[in-house]
Amino acid sequence: LICAVIVFLLFSPPQHETAMEPSPIMPASSWPALAKYAFGRTSVADGGGPQRGAAEEARYEAQKEWLAARGEAPHEYMLRIAAWGDDGMALEPCLVPYELDSGTEHWILWFHPERFPPTQDLPCHDFIRERIASRLHAVVGEEWALWYENPPSKRSVPAIRHLHVFLRLVSAPESAARAAQALRAEWAQRSEWLAAEREAHGLGAGRMP
Repeated sequence: LICAVIVFLLFSPPQHETAMEPSPIMPASSWPALAKYAFGRTSVADGGGPQRGAAEEARYEAQKEWLAARGEAPHEYMLRIAAWGDDGMALEPCLVPYELDSGTEHWILWFHPERFPPTQDLPCHDFIRERIASRLHAVVGEEWALWYENPPSKRSVPAIRHLHVFLRLVSAPESAARAAQALRAEWAQRSEWLAAEREAHGLGAGRMP
């Protein structure tokens, strides 16, 4: 019995080794990987879809708790706070962006459910391109703008159809970069959640957490 105990202690790995293993780091999605996913050449099952890192997931959970405390559902907040255009659409920065290579921004193109019921198909690709172009004041090219809709299993706000839009503004016309900067600044001032987050971190109105 003593020999058996000695053998167990010698060959059993210390339990603290497993506990101290670092958490896996979410790899950033490159522009070519986003293009493959946007054009349907890879899928979620292939590991092709971008995902949020741990920090953004934590922010997302915090926002959901904040909304719940206010008695407001995510889709109700978006319907109320988004800067809806006359076309029933809104292009806004993604509050909790996916893990992306440096220089790529994550935006959301929202479709108001009164104009675009969730059960109906979204407009065609050319229509989407034109609507994004009208907001960014530039002809949209695939070298700097990509978009897709998540499959139903990954839609966090299913009550409002929305496209994930990725902008590589370093490759975009200067007019698009200026328009995106203006849209982001206006959104940051309008967002009630960002204001609450800044307050929780003790930051001023002009600073991000």
